[in-house]
Amino acid sequence: MIRLLAVIAVLWTLAAPAPGRTAPEVPVSSEFVMGRPGAPVLVEAYASPSCTHCATFSNEIFPAFRAKYIETGRVRYVIRPLLTPPLQVAAAGFLLARCAGPRGYYPVLEGFFRRQDQAYRTGDVRSALIAAAAEGGLDRNAYNDCIADPAGQAALDAEAQRSIDRGVTVTPTFYFNGVKVSAEHPTLADLDAAYAAALKARRKP
Repeated sequence: MIRLLAVIAVLWTLAAPAPGRTAPEVPVSSEFVMGRPGAPVLVEAYASPSCTHCATFSNEIFPAFRAKYIETGRVRYVIRPLLTPPLQVAAAGFLLARCAGPRGYYPVLEGFFRRQDQAYRTGDVRSALIAAAAEGGLDRNAYNDCIADPAGQAALDAEAQRSIDRGVTVTPTFYFNGVKVSAEHPTLADLDAAYAAALKARRKP
């Protein structure tokens, strides 16, 4: 099992100086799903904030996918964690997203994906994480609390292990109603085809 406590000491180097506070309570088993609850297709995206391919997908492909399928009520969409190196960056991104709650979860992740390239080029990952956290409504006090929260760490640990147990080994990986998309780095056309196949399979008697 992945042990996030092994990277917590490094995560603290990403923390912003601020007075300590009690960590905000976040439902440790909550699933942050985007889209209409009754949508016919569930898309599970296994991703990692530290993954460059995930950032490319989020920045270049996902906006069109969201407009076409999620905002029209055709898809429920959830990002599931699979931590990739640097593990401390991946863990920090997800811990902050979880603390931001259902409304802030995706703004935090998407905010970091937009800043990921610059963060890697400059080496200033902390500023990118702070800015992304702010997009999800977290101030610097909450930023520190989220990274240090044992309940959040344990919940992320369990979620990441479930991803591994499912056999997911690379990010991004997509499942449409439980069926894995074969393309390693899907284009919008690949996702269109996967959606059509999932809808067709759902309609079979």
